[in-house]
Amino acid sequence: MIPTLEEDINNIGSSPNSVVDCSIDGHSLRVGVLSNPRSGGNKKGLGGIYKILAQWPEVLHREAFTLEGMTEALAYFAQNGVELIVINGGDGTAQAVLTFIDRAEIFPTPPLLALLRAGTTSMLPRDVGIPGSATAGLSQALHWAKERDSSLTLQPRPILRVQRGNGQPTQCGMFFGAGAICQGIKAFHSGVNPMGWRGQPMPGVTLLKMLLAVLRKNHETVPPLLTRSRIDEQPEQERLNLIVLISTLNHLFFGMQPYWGTEEGPLRYTEIAAEPKYLFRVIPSLFRWQKNRYATPENGFVSHNIHAVQLEIEGDFTLDGELYAIGQGPLTISAAGPVLFLC
Repeated sequence: MIPTLEEDINNIGSSPNSVVDCSIDGHSLRVGVLSNPRSGGNKKGLGGIYKILAQWPEVLHREAFTLEGMTEALAYFAQNGVELIVINGGDGTAQAVLTFIDRAEIFPTPPLLALLRAGTTSMLPRDVGIPGSATAGLSQALHWAKERDSSLTLQPRPILRVQRGNGQPTQCGMFFGAGAICQGIKAFHSGVNPMGWRGQPMPGVTLLKMLLAVLRKNHETVPPLLTRSRIDEQPEQERLNLIVLISTLNHLFFGMQPYWGTEEGPLRYTEIAAEPKYLFRVIPSLFRWQKNRYATPENGFVSHNIHAVQLEIEGDFTLDGELYAIGQGPLTISAAGPVLFLC
């Protein structure tokens, strides 16, 4: 007997490199498309998206750019039995969807997600999304939902669950950052992109500026971040850091892979000290998922594969490019999911 899609989902593991074999079980998937018209790639309009959707009248489509609107759209999808959600928006839109699905638990079976490259940076779709333009990706996703062929595959991936203090609601995503990462995001959104560049050029320019500030020990641009961390119930560690990042993505922008932990754990955790030694000798290895002999704790570089971490830091943190105030009390970041992404 050919397994149903639901049985395939229930049998998946949490390995980030596994692929789910979804054999055709006799029915087309119910699809809902969520479009954020204010995402970087959609600001010129959704004409191309509507042209494709006109050929698929059975597909549900909702536009939303506020959290309230997205929540209403996702509730509508759940009420109408949607099995595949196509996210036509940026990283922040994907983060909002992941958070809502984790919090609300209103889908009988967790929906499959297809991420289109419709944001300013689109870091998540470049790792767990459909390649190519948003219109090409939408067309691929809709054909796959009908035929369930081998043109695309499903990848299970754990996600991050971030719990702040004072009973604030959890947030979910795939990339957490603190320290210089937040300073870079603020610079990125401060009007320094007059050309409206999308993709990787502007994050690259911002990264270069941050590196120059580190080289010049410009603590006004990249202030040190006092970090108290307790990883997997181990003793607390205290350091002054340049950045702290936690991710379930295999690649960040420019294909960066700043992880070299060897433990068995679903979350990748990396710290770089405020004044690291041999930084420019270590940088090339950050693109290769390979430990550099200079990337040691003694030189200010720490990387582990973990299950959970409790962090005490001040200021802001970012989750998939969105900035949040830390508030009072420690942050607890743990693994959730896995979520199935159509790639």
